[in-house]
Order: sequence, then C-alpha cells, then structure tokens
Amino acid sequence: MKWKLFMLMMTGFLLLTCEGEEINPARVRKGIRLTAEIEGVKTRLSGSVWEKGDAIGIYMKKAGTTLDASALASNVAHRYNDSTHTFMPGNPADSLFFPFSGSNVDLIGYYPYRKDLTNYTLPVNLTVQSDQESLDLMYSDNATGRNMGNAEVKLTFSHRLSKVVFLINHYRKIDLTGLSVILTHVPTEASFNLVNGTLSPSGATMDIATAVNKEGSVAEAILLPGTDLSGSNFWFTLSDDQVFHVPSGSLSIGLLSPSTRYTFHITLYTDEKAVISSGEVADWITGPSSTLTANRTEDSPPAIKGSVSDPYTVSQAITHQGKTGVWVKGYIVGAFDKAISKFVTDSTGQVKTNVALAENAGESDVSHMLPVNFTTTTLKNSLNIVDNPDNIGRAVMIKGNLAAYYSVPGLRETTDCRFFDP
Repeated sequence: MKWKLFMLMMTGFLLLTCEGEEINPARVRKGIRLTAEIEGVKTRLSGSVWEKGDAIGIYMKKAGTTLDASALASNVAHRYNDSTHTFMPGNPADSLFFPFSGSNVDLIGYYPYRKDLTNYTLPVNLTVQSDQESLDLMYSDNATGRNMGNAEVKLTFSHRLSKVVFLINHYRKIDLTGLSVILTHVPTEASFNLVNGTLSPSGATMDIATAVNKEGSVAEAILLPGTDLSGSNFWFTLSDDQVFHVPSGSLSIGLLSPSTRYTFHITLYTDEKAVISSGEVADWITGPSSTLTANRTEDSPPAIKGSVSDPYTVSQAITHQGKTGVWVKGYIVGAFDKAISKFVTDSTGQVKTNVALAENAGESDVSHMLPVNFTTTTLKNSLNIVDNPDNIGRAVMIKGNLAAYYSVPGLRETTDCRFFDP
C-alpha cells in the first residue's frame, strides 16, 4: 500500500514538472545556412558563377579563438546547390549547428576543398595549369561573432593568387587551334595557412604550359603573388611549328599582386613578330599596364613534361600518378574486361570502356600497361577496340588525369586523343 502511494506521488511530481517547464524555441539549436560570394566580382574565373558541385571546406571555432584542435567543426565539405544557391554538406550528418547556448562562433572557409589537409595547411602546386578552377585558391574569414540569432551566414571569399590572361589573335585571322603558350622560370609551389590566411612560397621555379582554349584565342595561368615575370621568357607556338618569343626582361609590371588578373592582348604576325598590346589588369583589382612585342624565332621553346609536345611515356605515367591534364603516349595493345587480371585483345568482345596502353606494340605483361578509362562518347567511339579493331598496335597520345583505375596506376577523366606515326 505504501509502495502504491509512493508511485502515485512520484507520478504526480513528474507530471507537474513536465507540464510546468516550457521549451524555449530560441534555445533549440539551429542549422547554419551558408551562402557565398567572391570579393570584388560576382563571377569566377572565365565568366562563370559558382557551379553545381563546387566544394568548399569549412571550419567553425569559438569566437575570437585561434583555429586549432579545439575547433567545433574541422574541414567539413560543403557543395554548391544551384537550385537553392547555398552550400550544403554532402552528408546531412555533417550539417553545422550553432551552439544551443547562444554563444558566438567564427567560420573560416576555403576553395577548392581538399580532404587530405594536415596542420591547417593547404598545399599549393601550380605546375599543371590545365584545370584553372582547381587552382583558384580562395579564402574566407569574414564570418565572425555569429550565433543562433541568425542562421543565415554569407561567406565572402577573396582570390589569394594572381592570374595572367593572354587574349590572342592572328592578323590574318588564321586558325590558332593547337596553340601552346609557355612561361619560363616561375615559382609553382607554396603552402597556405588556414589559421591566418598567409601564403608561403617554396622559392623553387620551373617552366609551365598555360591553359589554352580549343580555339587558341585565350591562354590563362594562375601564378603565385610576388612572381616577377621580368625574369620569364614567353613562348607562343602554333601547330605548324611557328614560334614567337618574348625574351626575359621585356616585361616590367612589377611583382604580381594577389587577387589581381593581368590581361594582355596579343596579335601574332606570321611574317615577323607578335605584338602584345593594351596590357591591363581587370576584373579583380586594377593595376599597371604594359605593351610587349614577341619576335618570330627559329629557336625551340622549352619542353613541358606531360604537354602535347613532350608527353609522358607509359612507364613515366605509372610513376607520376596524381598529375592532372597531362598527355600520355603509347601503343594500344588491348583492353581490360572489368578487371586488371582480365586483359583481352579480342575485338569481338564487349569491352568499350577502356584500352590498355604500353610502350611496346607487342607488350603482353600487364604490369607494363596503363589502363585508360573513357569519359566521353567521342573518345569511346574513337579508341575502343571493339568498334575499331585496327587500333590494336596503333600509336596514340591521350590526355587525362593520372589516377588509379582497376586498383592500379591508370589514366582517367580523359578529354582528348591524337594518333601519330612513331
């Protein structure tokens, strides 16, 4: 009897407690809604806005503290949603929430997202320029002192590197398809500190091939701030081997500034020279202008490993995995039927998604082959051995990214190919 009376009293107490305590909606944690813009301009790179799938990395820390292991969230990937114009986590479990206590937080963001960061340091490597968007380092630290009183957070990103653009034409309006542009002796490696937003170049220099559009009318390169282009040679090579050269010491625009795009309008004169005029800095930050003349020359431009003029061999491609936008040359010797252990040369089969490249036309050792994956219908139609049995034994150059395929070194994200006579 006493036990029943005790239980009734406890039940009444709990009911009174639950009914008497109101839940304060303002104390319920709120998810952060992220939007982002780029400081100074509303467009990115060659005229595009944020694109679907663009990924940024986000850190959240207590307001006023230094970014370290105590961060409330570390390197959380958020991707751009073109329907809502916001950045959303790839996994809902990674959603960011303000502290329910109402305390303030700071947010730090960077682009492009890298999963493999250590010690809050972002490695910068500009040796391969084919994918300009992946090199366009941007940083945001404007979102400070935010709390659950307003879940809308706009991140303002600023470009932290420099950009050089060549707008190219020929005075006779000839076809510039296949144009290549090389800059010599430029620094290409640095580290970016996400804690304080500082960039630290390594000091080493090398020659680079710029990104050039299919028409050969625009060449672009993203470079490290502080680069002195007065010490660089500029080479312009047409597909028919006409070469134009701007010798070092011809350009005097000073050290490149961060967030600045330098534009040069270039006219190529086949009979004598190329003129670079109307040099200006546009879109990001206004800067100095310059005019240059590139004279026709019989000298050979420097070779850039992985370029169309100096492609990787199969063995070099196997040992240089991680390079992107590079050319690899070899012989088509067969294909792989869903596994690296199933090498086939039977063109009557159904393997149309890949080919095997080797340095020797008669290679039979799989360990000396490079599996090449097709990502476009055009390449698939041109290269697969089912529809093109005569491709076996042919020499070809293929452009793509050196990355694992069938769990071995391979060539993926292929974009172009050219058959040639060895």
